[in-house]
Amino acid sequence: MLLALDVGNTNITAGLFLEDELISMWRMASNREETWDEYGLRLVQMLERDGHTPADITCAAMASVVPPLSPVISRAVQQYLKVEVKELTSDLRSLPAIRYDNPSALGTDRLVNALAGWEIYGRPQGRPVIVVDFGTATKLECVSAEGEYLGGVIAPGIRTAAEALTRRTALLQRVEIQKPKAVIGRNVAASLQSGIIFGFAGLADGLVRRLTREIAPDGPDPVVVATGGLASMVAVESQTIQMVDPHLTLQGIRLMYERNWPDAAAEA
Repeated sequence: MLLALDVGNTNITAGLFLEDELISMWRMASNREETWDEYGLRLVQMLERDGHTPADITCAAMASVVPPLSPVISRAVQQYLKVEVKELTSDLRSLPAIRYDNPSALGTDRLVNALAGWEIYGRPQGRPVIVVDFGTATKLECVSAEGEYLGGVIAPGIRTAAEALTRRTALLQRVEIQKPKAVIGRNVAASLQSGIIFGFAGLADGLVRRLTREIAPDGPDPVVVATGGLASMVAVESQTIQMVDPHLTLQGIRLMYERNWPDAAAEA
């Protein structure tokens, strides 16, 4: 089985694949203070909770945007699960072409999202793809119908923006991120929630429409798929997001691993 690890600024998401099927998934906080022992023990506990053992893991791949955590997670997996972690980078095989000015500066999380979006949704339909990732940052990735990574957009993330707003204002308090009853807020909490949910839905729609005009001025229109922890909440208020795939990043890690280590992937 393949263990796919998505190491983000807020969370670490781990997924266990049997061939191309995601059979288990776990999430834990990204904590730079934890040791590799602590992460290793937690991984073993999560595996055993779902009826697996470390011996079930035959290979592991990681996409990380937190450089200080990468060696910690790699050592935890190596010591406790007894497999070597392949850290994915933008220099490895992925999409047919990368049109980014400096491909080495492209975050692996962005690339695996683009790869999965095109391979799973765009390529079967012969259409371009826009992936909207509602994570610590809000990221939109653009892929042509032919599988060329064209670039994208990075904006503040939902929680990042909300926390910055309440931290820098004396009278605004943190609120639970959820859909309010109406767009017009009749108290401070509802007003903040409206700005967060409907504001980010509008942000996504505005950017998707602008990107669509550049990607496919003469059609066909791109497939627009959202992912990330708050994607489902925002997508229902969006006019352009067509579907939500909460496991898109893990699928992209699997696909990129298979492209670069096909023999090992075949045994997973």
